[in-house]
Amino acid sequence: MSKKPLHKHIGHHAKKFHGHFTKYLYERDTILASLWVYIFIFGLSLIPLNLYVLNPIKQSLKDFDFTDMVYSKLGRGALVPIDSTITIVNIGNADRAGIAGLIEKVSAMEPKVIGVDVVFEGPRDSVADALLSGVISNTPNLVMANQVEYPTKKDKVVNNGFFDKASKEQGFVNMVTKDNQSIRQFLPFEKVGNKKYKSFAVAITEKFNAEAVKKLEKRHKEFELINYTRRLSRMGDDAVDADSKVKVKEHDQYQTIEPDMLMEDNVDPSAIKGRIVLLGYVNRDPNDILDKKFTPMNKRYAGKSTPDMNGIVVHANIISMILEENYVKKVPSWANLLISVVVCWLFMSFFIRYYLENHIWFHLVAKIIQVASAFLFAYLGIYLFDNYRIKVDMKMSLLVIIMAVDVIYFYEAWAVWMHKKFHYHTVFKPHHHG
Repeated sequence: MSKKPLHKHIGHHAKKFHGHFTKYLYERDTILASLWVYIFIFGLSLIPLNLYVLNPIKQSLKDFDFTDMVYSKLGRGALVPIDSTITIVNIGNADRAGIAGLIEKVSAMEPKVIGVDVVFEGPRDSVADALLSGVISNTPNLVMANQVEYPTKKDKVVNNGFFDKASKEQGFVNMVTKDNQSIRQFLPFEKVGNKKYKSFAVAITEKFNAEAVKKLEKRHKEFELINYTRRLSRMGDDAVDADSKVKVKEHDQYQTIEPDMLMEDNVDPSAIKGRIVLLGYVNRDPNDILDKKFTPMNKRYAGKSTPDMNGIVVHANIISMILEENYVKKVPSWANLLISVVVCWLFMSFFIRYYLENHIWFHLVAKIIQVASAFLFAYLGIYLFDNYRIKVDMKMSLLVIIMAVDVIYFYEAWAVWMHKKFHYHTVFKPHHHG
């Protein structure tokens, strides 16, 4: 007896595997049971559960995103070159007179733009205030920081700070985040009354490259995901080379200048001339959280305990992203939902087939499929984000697979009752699996 040709052998098994998913695909029961999954998910979302025992787990996982692993653990960030467009000057603990001196020193080296990430509230020392006000007035390429405040949910107020009259250009430094959660996106513009205000990063970028901001505006996004590409090294930190998997000493990916070096003229003018210079607080001690934010680049991507990045470095990453046009392509919510519907339909057909024809193996197969799907969707999301910066939210797809198994039991009971009562046509029969 001759053996079956290889291509026919493969075709036979492919057809058999295909049949597992499609045998019941167009049955009314499969379609209705899939609909039931979404009804159950919606119903459960309306139940106000507040279980104290689950709070630690909830707090640890509520800010988790699979794409954080790309920033935090895959090591590619260590290979990103230093941004030669941006220089960060640490203001340290400088007072207003000290900041005035730093601005003057920087301005003398002819940067294209200077951004100061400090919101000055009210008067302090009259001499220092007059000195800083004069420096701000005499520095035309300076962008100062302001804040958009929200006294109520409907009202918005712009706080321009104490040196409002001296400043010619400002941008709001508000971060889009909830308490103790990572900063994943930013608001490029905010409309207050009839005026549109720019964010701090956008206002600085516009002075440096107006065309880049025009391209940002053409994206018509209310919020933009931040594509973090660079960080500053911290005391004791190492990075992992993505190719060799060897630990290497982490280095700054933005050139940084300490205030004493600047004031003592120990800085090469080429580090500042023609560049964007950002003045803000920089702290490398991982245990000191002053002016630190949680970001996806945190070394601990789940259950974060310590903020990892100073605000000025977050702004620098936003500026780098706009100038490099290195945006994250986020799949819209309707597309994520559509993907989950297709996944739910296919897997419901698969589960019903095993439930009816191989019930003894149903639970084992279903659990294996659920675990395998979790790994598959996590890998797919990470792969797309890591290689193409495409962000796909697969959580709903995973949820419907988890819910589908239990929904089959509820649907079966309903379908059998409908069959007995109204002669409803169904693939489920009483005690069909004995």
